[in-house]
Amino acid sequence: MSAPNPPQRNSFEESAPLLPPARSVPEPCEPSNKSRIWIWVVILGTFLITIIDVGSFLADPPKTRIFEANLCLRYYSKHDPSKINNDGTVDEALCKINAVQEKLAMIIGWSGLFDAIPGILLAVPFGTLADKYGRKWIFMLSLFGLQLSFAWQLLICYFRTLPLQLTWLSSLFLVLGGGPLVASAVGLTFLSDVIPPEKRTTVFLYFTASVGIAELLAPIMAAQLMKHGDWLPLLLALGCLGFGVFLSLFIPETLHIIDLPEPADEADSEVERGIELSPSSKTPGLGLKAQLLHLRDAMHFFRRDFTLGLVIFSFLANRLGRQSLDLLIRYASQRYGWRIQQAAYLTSVRAAANLVSLIVIIPLANVLLLKRLRLSAHKADLWIARGSIVLTTVSFFIMGVSATPALLVLGLLVYNLGTGYNAAMRSVAIVVVGGQSSPDIGRLMAVIAIVEGVGAMLSSPILNGTFQWGMNLGQLFLGLPFMVSATIFGLISIITFMITIRDVHLAYEEDCNHQTPHTTEPEELPSPE
Repeated sequence: MSAPNPPQRNSFEESAPLLPPARSVPEPCEPSNKSRIWIWVVILGTFLITIIDVGSFLADPPKTRIFEANLCLRYYSKHDPSKINNDGTVDEALCKINAVQEKLAMIIGWSGLFDAIPGILLAVPFGTLADKYGRKWIFMLSLFGLQLSFAWQLLICYFRTLPLQLTWLSSLFLVLGGGPLVASAVGLTFLSDVIPPEKRTTVFLYFTASVGIAELLAPIMAAQLMKHGDWLPLLLALGCLGFGVFLSLFIPETLHIIDLPEPADEADSEVERGIELSPSSKTPGLGLKAQLLHLRDAMHFFRRDFTLGLVIFSFLANRLGRQSLDLLIRYASQRYGWRIQQAAYLTSVRAAANLVSLIVIIPLANVLLLKRLRLSAHKADLWIARGSIVLTTVSFFIMGVSATPALLVLGLLVYNLGTGYNAAMRSVAIVVVGGQSSPDIGRLMAVIAIVEGVGAMLSSPILNGTFQWGMNLGQLFLGLPFMVSATIFGLISIITFMITIRDVHLAYEEDCNHQTPHTTEPEELPSPE
């Protein structure tokens, strides 16, 4: 089934931007500036994200274990104090009972929901500020908020007499910068500002591969460090986040590099003023009324046309995959009776296969589509996204029925073949919104962050709730969360096959002052569908 083709888009003249450009025509610049700086931005950004993700993945196994130990101690203090050792701990094997694991699933599930709320409410205003004043300081603020949030969780865990529900208050610190969703959106906007269009998908893939490197190394490090105590990897993770904040000081601001067109005439300016979020103020507000206006603007942007709406909506499942894999350690620990320290190695196994997929298999598939099948770059991206999400659907079904560790590993390997979805679909989204020089790139990433935030907010309690339900039903139903994920990804797969994009080619005429974009649209080529 194919959606009707949207009307032809002109990247600049056909529809006025939903927010006016926050600055005038760019200052005279040399065209070579952009070509010189994008490599530095990609290298530094990749290293920064790797450091931050090392901290994140390093913290996951020991934090899960400390949460479990805290709840386990409370349970046996009330029901059977004889199980408590002289040092005030309980053997990990005794903590796999349903009463403890259900409580753990509830704590983590609601934590994921609360963490998503700041990103949903603040993605658009912070995206607007990033478009107006620059990406760098918003990015730094997001990272600093993440560090404070993590530090609060460690503080609550350190005092074992405090209820773990107090860790939910860590979400308040994510108001500083909007949390991980805003940090991810602004980081990708950095890249979108400077990467040449023909290299965008490849760079996004290798950027994703940097996350895979962190995911490969960090769990192994965590498992080894946990032999000397659970707190050592947690403190090292906190240090990684702090170093990431410091390193972000050296990322160059990219806002001045991109070229935003000036309105064609006075009528266009009137249209812009008519839909400006805060007509009476030059600076977007952060109050309740302003947030409602920001969300209204986001919905307007979402409904710009049918194809754009489908592309953005497809990101609803993007965080679902991540949330599902967050269950992996607890699932393996519960289903196969493994210690959390042992289950952490599964993350490294998945990451190793993921790197092979991102660095070898997906780029080869991209070359095949471009060179052999002679598809345009954005249509090749669309087919990579379609194939990836179908494989993801199959992988979650395999994991859901994995009665043995070997079957679970097979599911993880299939999942890795589908990890090109995020990079490919983001590249498609940039094309659909009007290309790299569109003034709506920052807003696009912000709206995608909102949709991902909604997905994270819904999926965390749903997946953890179904995990609790599966434990109550019995060992055979522990894979229920993965079956739910498979169903949702199957529905999103159908949506990706409804997306069609036209062959639009952007050419640039350069003079000594600035670049003037022109758009040419050839006749639509037959779709490979």
